[in-house]
Amino acid sequence: MWRLPLAFLVLPVLGWSADLIESNRDPKVPPTTDFWLHANAQWNRRFPLPADRAVYNSFAWQDDLLKKDLLEINADLLTKGDQATYNQRRLAAFWTSALKFEDRPFALPRGLQQVLAKLDQVQSPQEMLEVAADFYAQGTGSFLGLYAGQDKKDENLVVLGLYQAGTSLPEKTYYFSAEPSTKRVREAFPAHVARLLHFMGYDAASGEKAGASVLAFETRLAEVSRPMVELRDPDKNYHPMSMAELDALTPGIHWEPILQKAGAPAVTRVVVGQPEFVTALGKILATTAPQTVRDYLRFQCIASLASVINAETAKAAFMFEGEILSGAKQQRVLKERALRMEDGALGDLLGQEFVARRFSPQQRERFRLVCENVRQAFAQRIPKLTWMDEVTKAWALKKLAAIKLRVGYPDKYRDYEGVEIRSEDLPSNILSVAQWAQRRSFARVGGMPEREEWGMRPYTVNAYYSPMNNEIVMPAAILGVPTYDGDLLDDAVLYGFIACTIGHELTHGFDDSGRRYGPTGRLEEGWTPATEKAFRDRCELMVAQYNQEEPLPGIHVNGRLTLGENIADIGGVALAIDAFKTTEAYRSGKLIAGQTPMQRFFLAHAFAFAGNIRPETLRNRLLSDTHSPMPQRINVVLKNIDEFHEAFGTKPGDPMWLAPENRVKIW
Repeated sequence: MWRLPLAFLVLPVLGWSADLIESNRDPKVPPTTDFWLHANAQWNRRFPLPADRAVYNSFAWQDDLLKKDLLEINADLLTKGDQATYNQRRLAAFWTSALKFEDRPFALPRGLQQVLAKLDQVQSPQEMLEVAADFYAQGTGSFLGLYAGQDKKDENLVVLGLYQAGTSLPEKTYYFSAEPSTKRVREAFPAHVARLLHFMGYDAASGEKAGASVLAFETRLAEVSRPMVELRDPDKNYHPMSMAELDALTPGIHWEPILQKAGAPAVTRVVVGQPEFVTALGKILATTAPQTVRDYLRFQCIASLASVINAETAKAAFMFEGEILSGAKQQRVLKERALRMEDGALGDLLGQEFVARRFSPQQRERFRLVCENVRQAFAQRIPKLTWMDEVTKAWALKKLAAIKLRVGYPDKYRDYEGVEIRSEDLPSNILSVAQWAQRRSFARVGGMPEREEWGMRPYTVNAYYSPMNNEIVMPAAILGVPTYDGDLLDDAVLYGFIACTIGHELTHGFDDSGRRYGPTGRLEEGWTPATEKAFRDRCELMVAQYNQEEPLPGIHVNGRLTLGENIADIGGVALAIDAFKTTEAYRSGKLIAGQTPMQRFFLAHAFAFAGNIRPETLRNRLLSDTHSPMPQRINVVLKNIDEFHEAFGTKPGDPMWLAPENRVKIW
């Protein structure tokens, strides 16, 4: 069991002797010039990109440390034999199937084979959607964006929903942009389609033709899809409709049999995210050659499973998904890929094993108190806001008090009841879990949502805010601070590295999207018009700041797409600083490694975004990720923080300088 001395979770990293934060810093780069580089340059040099990585950052480093524990757990479960519990036996069987999959002959699960056999008879748009529903029921994707989830305006009700779907590239820009690297991805896509369809029996000529037609078909879908920026507005993507109204969107198409084939229950109401997409989809299917739709559905089928069928299909998928899209030079080793598969399939079972061995209830409680400290800092900050009126402040404080703090591990795990796991059939194992999850979510339609289960595992180095549950989730792994064996971390590092993340997730409840949800998780308008205008004015200043950033030649940060994360980044640091100022470490002013407490706080925070990234992946993220790149998540953020300028003495003319009147302050 890991021990938690004082308030610190320590992950051992052997072989170093210098202070963690100081050893990352490069004194040759002035902190007033480029703080991200000043704080992280030495770490970035020590950890260049491995050939099998598109990104390697401090989170990936933490993840690598945790992988050793997960690999040890899996190895141990293989030796338990009759001593293993039922769930441990299922984990062992899945792990065995993942380690053996590369040597399997090519074979698709029987259910998919049966659906594929129907394709040649498909002619009409109705039949196309019904067979797409058959694929959905088997656990593979298509242009049918069906889901079961909480109703945004009745958070206690699970409803059926339809959302735009069907494109394979990261964002609609990829289908149209003339930017060279994006165009390169688009031009490589038809060969990827042909390469995978080869496993479905296509010869070179038919595969080449299918690749071109699938790209053309997906381009038509992309044309009628909303860009990611527009998908951030919850009101604009919420359209409840009766079944008759849904049918009216697509003349000649009846949705009841489609939903039935997908496995959904009979309903009288569906929430449609983008009605114009549904209408356009009907028209596209009516004007597309049936053979093109067949090619597309076969491609989607094989693309869903190529990485887990055998070594040959996995390599074929990696040539596009890894090399072209992310820039990685080689696949991860088999055990690392197996861990990713296990996480996606049976992660809650693995999470229970991890927690039992690695994270105690005492550790959980101590970090819960840190979360409460940051929440209290937020509660003290809201009444002082000059741009928010009293009515809205009362609403915000009520919502803040209602946020549930989920720390370490869930109180309820998924049990995957009835899922059979076989040690020799990885694709069927993965689809079995997917089908179980679909049946389970559909069974809740018309009833209450499951609120206790998490969207992440305890061993996941990440965190999230759920607006409809009004909760933050801080897995055990994100609470770890990598350091040297036996060293204790000081409060500056604890608050700079961990409390900023806690503050970030809390602030998501009040960003441009999260603020639209009330204390119970319902989509509502709790702000007065005057406060909303003041908020939007500040948001526009933030958008303009980030739009100026150009991480790659010709490609700027999209300040509007990244607005929610940018608000949370700046707000999270501000809240963590307030909480840090209550500690004895801050009040003492004691130097550590030559740094003041506040300087060390900022250095620790910058380490959270240390790392290297391939240009291909950076390009993808600039076009499709709601997060800004790593340097901007430090440099632009800290320019807006008064305490940073005080700690490092920035002045006009310094690259890190931003005049006080231009600093954006929201939360």
